[in-house]
Amino acid sequence: MNRNIGNYYFNIFLNLMRANYMNIQKDWEKVANEVGLTHAQQHALWILHLDDGLTLNELGNIAFWNKSTTSALISRLEKKGYVRKEKYLDNSRTIKIYITEGGKRILEESVNTKLAFEFMGLLRSLDIEEVEKFLETLEKIYDLMGNGDSTDFKSYLRVSSNKMLKR
Repeated sequence: MNRNIGNYYFNIFLNLMRANYMNIQKDWEKVANEVGLTHAQQHALWILHLDDGLTLNELGNIAFWNKSTTSALISRLEKKGYVRKEKYLDNSRTIKIYITEGGKRILEESVNTKLAFEFMGLLRSLDIEEVEKFLETLEKIYDLMGNGDSTDFKSYLRVSSNKMLKR
């Protein structure tokens, strides 16, 4: 592909990805705000709901947050009683994070509103083949971006998505 054509497609791709991301973030924020959470807090609870008992590092790698952001976020959720920290194997340096019953309850409240149902159902109007092809393309783009060590993220994506099928 020549450079002008490549730039043409990249411009469309970049702006569509950004617009979609911004809209998703805005809608996820509205859903979270309905129950007094931020979208980051809701996202952390969502991750822990599907893959409980992560370390701060694992959670940060999955959510693409740095260590200080993850630590501050978890501290705020712990103060609200939505997560708890436990030392792993009596090793004071390794702490695992678990969602509490209160965290499960607030997450359930947030994703069971009319707004959440509409937002989370956005792919329901597409055929399964369209969705699978779209997600396959997104994953290919993710891999092309050279995102370093994405082992935690890819593992979480596979495991958590499979759990959704069993519900």
